Amino acid sequence: MCVAKFIVYILLVFELYIERSISDSGQTWNCSANHMELMSRKEMTIAHGLELKGSGSGSVSGSGSVSGSDSGIRKQVSLRTGHAPLSEEANSNRHDDIDGAFHFLVTGGYRPEKNELVKFVVSLRTKEPRKFFGDNHFCGGSLISAKLVLTAAHCLFIGRSKIQARKLKVVAGAPRRLLQTVSTQEMKVEKVKPHSKFSSTRLVNDIGIVKLKDGVQTDETFVAIIPLTDRDPQPGKQCTVVGWGTVIQYGPIPDEAVNADLSINTYAFCSKLQGFTKGMICASNANDHQADSCQGDSGGPLICEGKIAGIVSYGFGCGVPNSAGIYTDVHHFRKWIESNVATCHLPLANWLHCLILAAMQLYYL
Repeated sequence: MCVAKFIVYILLVFELYIERSISDSGQTWNCSANHMELMSRKEMTIAHGLELKGSGSGSVSGSGSVSGSDSGIRKQVSLRTGHAPLSEEANSNRHDDIDGAFHFLVTGGYRPEKNELVKFVVSLRTKEPRKFFGDNHFCGGSLISAKLVLTAAHCLFIGRSKIQARKLKVVAGAPRRLLQTVSTQEMKVEKVKPHSKFSSTRLVNDIGIVKLKDGVQTDETFVAIIPLTDRDPQPGKQCTVVGWGTVIQYGPIPDEAVNADLSINTYAFCSKLQGFTKGMICASNANDHQADSCQGDSGGPLICEGKIAGIVSYGFGCGVPNSAGIYTDVHHFRKWIESNVATCHLPLANWLHCLILAAMQLYYL
């Protein structure tokens, strides 16, 4: 009996220590049905391939078309992201990287009277604006938990080097890129994690995760978490891409987020596009070829039925007839995403509490 009392006492002390440690770290747990709502200051990060375009000078740019003499598909491809402070001219996302100039925006899009999708989208920016709020946007991303942003792997590189977390910030709750309001949240980045097999020349595995130092405050109006799709996107599925990319190729990027309605294309159609391979989907609008993602949209979501099904990756120009934008297939990488995100396990303190209750029951038997 004395041994049992001693065990209970030790467990109680240990539980108190664990609870205090968790309290000090600000750790909270909110497990959703799809196990993706873990919110902890020390949770793992997810990496979704983002299109990166870095300059030789090491600045981050926001443009997306690629030209130059580099091998692979990037000679003709138009990347949808950028990695450098926006230029002063029309605040366009323009940047010369190792492959040439590139720029970004949703082309041929529209702005709904009330945009119900932009609350899921965040702006990836360099640490400090160049001249004014929002002029440092270079890629988009999607909130898949309070502390995790899903984006394109290429957005997480400058040239061949991974961007340092301390040089980035994520802005949520700002549907107007250049307007800071009471709903705007600027978050520091703790870690970036691109897919380990991402290829900047072939743009495969273009997926990455950005882990925030502190979780965003969701309100379901300006900031909300989007669930991952739970099925393969079927041809003909109606979806919407959202972002701050250029309205026309190489044009200026907008202040207010733009939507474009697209349909998932068949594998037979997509496979004819240069560089298309497993882990990708392509989407376009049969009734309006100008509706497309473009420079500055990289890393942003392709949303189908309220869930993220694709990540803006690259394309051949923007809004080109008989072509389509290419997106990272989220469902294809779902296991990779989940393996990089802590799933819905009980905190250690909860397990200790259960163990203590069991020990006390044994004691009183």
